[in-house]
Amino acid sequence: MADSRSSTLLDENGNLFGLVNVVDALAVLLVVAVVTAGVALVLQPESESPEPNTTNVTLDLGTQPSYIVSEITEGDTYSPGGDSELTITDVHLTPQDDQTRVILRATLQGAPDGDSLTYADAPPRLGRPLTIATSRYEVSGQIRAVGGDNSLAQEDTTVVLRDTMATAEAQDVTPGDEIRLAGRTVATIEGVAAYTAGNTTEQTVFVEAELDTHTQQSDRRFGGTQVRRGQTVTLPAEDYTLDGRIKQVGSGLQPATTDVLFEATVDAETADRIATGDVATVAGYEAAEVQTVTTYATRNPDRKRALVGLSLATIESNGRQQFGNAIVQRGNNITVSTASYDLSGTIDRVGALEPRGTLTNRTVTLRMTDMRADMADAIRPGMTETSGGQTVARVSRVSTEPSVIITTGENGSVTVADHPYLRDITITTELRVRETTSGVQFKGESIQQGSTVVINLGTITIEATVVSIGI
Repeated sequence: MADSRSSTLLDENGNLFGLVNVVDALAVLLVVAVVTAGVALVLQPESESPEPNTTNVTLDLGTQPSYIVSEITEGDTYSPGGDSELTITDVHLTPQDDQTRVILRATLQGAPDGDSLTYADAPPRLGRPLTIATSRYEVSGQIRAVGGDNSLAQEDTTVVLRDTMATAEAQDVTPGDEIRLAGRTVATIEGVAAYTAGNTTEQTVFVEAELDTHTQQSDRRFGGTQVRRGQTVTLPAEDYTLDGRIKQVGSGLQPATTDVLFEATVDAETADRIATGDVATVAGYEAAEVQTVTTYATRNPDRKRALVGLSLATIESNGRQQFGNAIVQRGNNITVSTASYDLSGTIDRVGALEPRGTLTNRTVTLRMTDMRADMADAIRPGMTETSGGQTVARVSRVSTEPSVIITTGENGSVTVADHPYLRDITITTELRVRETTSGVQFKGESIQQGSTVVINLGTITIEATVVSIGI
């Protein structure tokens, strides 16, 4: 028996509720389902591609010729393909040999790779080589640093450089000179001190320079050179090239004037030319000035010993004064060149222009033995040695007697006789000496009984032994 509810839903013709055929209803439902699914698919949001990552790198291109360097500019871009792109954001130039070293800061863009990115199919690792190819140039370099800002950490660093240069080039080094590469100033000369290097063709030059440096891994660098003492920096100016060794970092030249007493043995002609007020000029800079001068005779009548008080133009180096390549201290050798003479000798005192002690006259008795009679007769009272118009020795009395000959006979007897032509001489002199805490000095050397002194009496030079020193 049929259910009464079923007969209500479907009539005898198969119509739903007597209105719609069941097959037609199913077809309509199928169409509605398909349309609904299509609408849902169309309205579903599309999956977005991930945004590219960026990072900054330092790229060392090494040395490049000038025609390449002049083309490299901030803002240049290069894309090796895909999402990868490189943009130059900072350029740092330094001289190296006869070319230019190029350090770049660049921004890399590429597909995300964790916290990093993929640039040209690989992450930007330290040491990785990269190529930049634009319509004007193509260069390659290595990654030296990754991350940080898009500009190099640059700062001006003051250094003192020392170089030995040809005299003509040294004269061209001038404060204010700029070292320029591809239109960029990479260094400036702030100060100069020049000294004789020991010959007339070269000079020792100290230069205070301000370098445009950059920081890499906490080290200040000028191109590929770490800025520290002992390193060599090349600065090619328009008229000269300075290859200087770094002496100081972080401070410049500290000029000073240091008085010294300088001792040199020179030929007699040079000794006569040394005068107070003489100035030693090197590469246009005053290096020393003569304040006092005293010359003395030596055993060689053609040579004289000069004691010269000099005011030196020095520079401070590690807490000590330096003159050229020499530290200013007793016993060190220095060279001074003026327009009319060159002096090379030893520093005898520092901080003083005169020898130690107080000047005074002393009566000194001298003795010479076994002199030829004609030589003995040439020494007469009143003869003098002078220096700079001052009398340093005067003969006041001369006593001559024959030298003694002692002979032994065949029987063992001893005979004392006068030598026929050799003489012993006793000379009383007035010497200009200096009294010091350590004794009496004559011509800058200590004398006592038994000492030997040399006196140039004009027509004869004598070398005698001190017998006594009076008052």
